Amino acid sequence: MVTLLACQISSAQYIGEFGVLGGVSYYNGDANSVKPFVENHPAVGALLRIKMNDRFMVKFDFAHAAVSGDTRNFPENKLPGNVDAKFERSFFELGAQVELNFFKYGLSSWDKEVYYHTAYVLLGPSLAMYQDWNGNEFSPSLTFGVGYKYKLTKRLNIGVEWSMRKLFRDDFDVTDVYNEILENPYGTGQSSFKNNDWYSFAFAFLTFDIFRERGKCMENR
Repeated sequence: MVTLLACQISSAQYIGEFGVLGGVSYYNGDANSVKPFVENHPAVGALLRIKMNDRFMVKFDFAHAAVSGDTRNFPENKLPGNVDAKFERSFFELGAQVELNFFKYGLSSWDKEVYYHTAYVLLGPSLAMYQDWNGNEFSPSLTFGVGYKYKLTKRLNIGVEWSMRKLFRDDFDVTDVYNEILENPYGTGQSSFKNNDWYSFAFAFLTFDIFRERGKCMENR
């Protein structure tokens, strides 16, 4: 008796994405305590995603952005002594986040659990780099956010993402002697989680699949 072996090869998958992103950046801190999308600035960058498994991705991004704030936009939130202050800062950012897709993402003719679109959440560290009045500064932060992506073609993806960066310092909005009041103005100390600064990105992105992996082989007898 002769046993015949047949190998059914699925369509090849890609384990990476590389692309560009663009959108806006904004700031929350002592010059803008709570409101999102105030004094938006253009933000651009690039990203690289690496697939870990069917649901998890690791993303690396590099962006150039700016933020600003002006206490005069929020008369209900006065600084001590009714002092006004404003600032503007440009910076670069390096980030690395883990993304969790709500569904398996991709195009597949054999796996019915794979979807051509998915929402996702992300978490990871980032590093802001900028020129301060005392020299070059490097400020780490914790990044978290949500996104949605859609596969246009076999290798082309589009999507949107909104993420927030929690800095571990309160002087991101201090650029000169005229806005020093924005560093710990209420005297609560930099150890206070509430007293540190934030910045956020709202991006749209376009990526192209890279790093092709071999198709899966299924044995039939």
